[in-house]
Amino acid sequence: MRPRSPALAGLLLFAGLVLNVPAAAQGDAKRGAYLAKAGGCVGCHTEERNGATPFAGGRALKTPFGTFYGPNITPHATAGIGAWKEHDFIRAMREGRRPDGAHYFPAFPYPSFTRIVDADLKDLFAFLRSLPPSSQASREHELPFPFGYRFLLWGWKWLFFSPGPFAPDPSRDARLNRGAYLVDALGHCGE
Repeated sequence: MRPRSPALAGLLLFAGLVLNVPAAAQGDAKRGAYLAKAGGCVGCHTEERNGATPFAGGRALKTPFGTFYGPNITPHATAGIGAWKEHDFIRAMREGRRPDGAHYFPAFPYPSFTRIVDADLKDLFAFLRSLPPSSQASREHELPFPFGYRFLLWGWKWLFFSPGPFAPDPSRDARLNRGAYLVDALGHCGE
């Protein structure tokens, strides 16, 4: 059946494009699994015990500032990141901010993850969305005064955090740039 007017035809075309955007914007979960391995995500987001659910959080990171616990990053709607949109994930990785806008502590290595390019962030998010959801609640960090106050992180970020994706060095060949990307961004080796 043909639309009766050019305006209706345009409206239908626009609606078709808008409805297809989410499907086109989704990343590649298989490639995201590779990226999660390169980044060692399971290491911080899985408890150190037999039978622990991968990516369900709970791993303790003891520091001079207190103990941080890796959160649940499975797609569980309340215990994990299941209610997150792709832009929430990209903001967390690129800016070190929660969906509510609060700062993440830099025990979460977003100073390196900010360098991950958008396509890889989308693939990584698609992989996390493909995991089985776990209802395991994320543990609260155990931080003494004053280190538990997130609002103080604006000063730390102002001094030490430079957000933005990796830019290849044109004086290096592709292999060296790929290695630098894996080490500096995904691998967060400098952390």
